[in-house]
Formats: sequence, C-alpha cells, structure tokens
Amino acid sequence: MKQRISPGLLPSKALLITCSSHESRCKGLLSQLDSWRPAEVVLFHYDDYNPKREQNQVLMEESFLAVAVPPSVLQFTEKNPVRSLHDNMRVLRSVLSRLGDAEIVLDISVFTKRHLLMMLRWLDDEGLWDRLVVVYTEPEDYDVSLFIPLSFGIASIQQAPGFSSCADLSRPVHLALFLGYEGDRALAVYEHIQPMRTTLVIPDPPYRSSWLGRTEKFNADFLALVGDGLVERADSIDPESTSAILTSIFGESGTRGDHAKIVCPLGTKPQALGVYSYLRRCVDPPAVVYAGPLRHNHDFFSHCIATTWILKRAQEG
Repeated sequence: MKQRISPGLLPSKALLITCSSHESRCKGLLSQLDSWRPAEVVLFHYDDYNPKREQNQVLMEESFLAVAVPPSVLQFTEKNPVRSLHDNMRVLRSVLSRLGDAEIVLDISVFTKRHLLMMLRWLDDEGLWDRLVVVYTEPEDYDVSLFIPLSFGIASIQQAPGFSSCADLSRPVHLALFLGYEGDRALAVYEHIQPMRTTLVIPDPPYRSSWLGRTEKFNADFLALVGDGLVERADSIDPESTSAILTSIFGESGTRGDHAKIVCPLGTKPQALGVYSYLRRCVDPPAVVYAGPLRHNHDFFSHCIATTWILKRAQEG
C-alpha cells in the first residue's frame, strides 16, 4: 500500500528508526509532521565522510533534543555491514525493551539498500514485522539533467547478508534486476552473474511524470543488449506492485523450478521493500545480490523534500 502521510496516521507512542544523509530529505518526516513526536529515536550515521551529511546529522540531533527526545546514535560501516549490525543489536534490543509493545516507525528514505534489507530481516526475525510502520520521503528531483550517474564504479558484487545464498548453479540462472539511474552498476551485475535468463524491471510510473524515460536513458546500452521483450514495469512508490511483479517473474511462493533465481534491487527504496515483502513469504526464495558503488556522486544527487508516504502499516504483510 501507499498513502500520503498525516500526523493521525502515525502511532502516538513509537520508536523512530531513521538515518542521516547528505540528502536533505533525511529530515523530511519531521519537517512535514511538526505535531508528531516519537517516544524514542535511533539515528543511524554512515561512516563515509561527507560535509553535508555531518551538517544534517547535527541538525537532526538538535531537532530531537529540542523536543526532549535524545537520539541513540548508531554507527554503520558499509565496508563491514555484518559487524555493524551485530554491534547495533544490543542497543536496538535495549530501546525496544523500554518501549514494550510500541510500534516502530522505520524511515527508509536514505538508508542504503543493503542496510535496509538487513534491517528489515532483523526486525522480522525479532518478531516485530506486525509492529512495523514504514515511511518514505521522495526527493523533489535528482540532479541528472545532464544524465550524470548517481554513482561511479563497482566496489564489490556480493550476496546480501542474512538472505539465501547464491543460487544452485547446476541450474541455469534467472536474474531479476531492478533498474535505477546507475546503468554501469546494473550492467556489471549482469556481466558478473551471466544469467541464462534476465528480466529487467523499470520504475514506472516514476515519482514524476516528467521523469518518464529517464531510467531507460541511463540504461540504454543494457536495454539494447537484453531486448525490450524482457522488460517489466513496477510502480516506483508502491511496494505491492514490486511484490506482484516478482510473483509474476518467479512464481507465487518461489518454489524450486527449472531456473536458479537471483534478484538485484537497484531501483527505488520502496521497490526494495517490495522485494523483501516477496522474499519473506517464499518457500525457496531467490538469492539477493548487492552491487556496492566505488563512490557516490555526492555533488549531483537529490535536492529538496517532496511527498512523504506510508508504505506499510502495522499488521500488514
């Protein structure tokens, strides 16, 4: 589901889990909901230094302190995500125990997709899925008018920690790859896996009607290589659309078939949530591959704050 946010739609007593970023939309939730306050806050901080992120980190901490909700700041290192999550578990469990059966508001706006998937898995494994509310703030636009990519190079292509291992390679591989604005990363995943069958998924409709065709331009070479007949489209905001597309691609429960299955979510964050929603109900889930960029294009990324959405309510699958 997707629903425009309003104060009355959020729980009155909740733990907010959020993240700072060089993107201004990391402050989007509270800037649009002055009347809503969480009971406690966990604020993640990534290790790659960026002056804009550090400014936003300070502003977010100050905003929470101003309403008497001092945040628990947790460090997350993208180079060692498993160790980072392990080190954070004690604090997360401690905060959750203080709040009893309170709901959890997870703001996924600026999480990296690997960290997001790992957090969703951990919260689900802790039995908290039915208490989870997921929110997301769109950017007003990305700085891609000249089609400058949002990242450069590939640092690594790895399995996402906490998910099914790479597929049984005795069977031909079927790769479902969600495309974004980083065509080189997508093409590198394809060349690394060398699947027998490929399905590309384009975010459509995009956040803005004026963005139609933008993903296709960033991935023009890849689309020419694979062919139009192997392209699907999933809503950029609605995770249920992504879950439905994966059901169409791999089957309802992901049971073992003729192909080994791999999914790579390089599209939007709401699509990554939809990928997880599909994976959690599979009998034989696809492996999840994450392609880490060598570096992000911090000078040309996103700007301003647009609509904030509720993507999942408590008690929803």
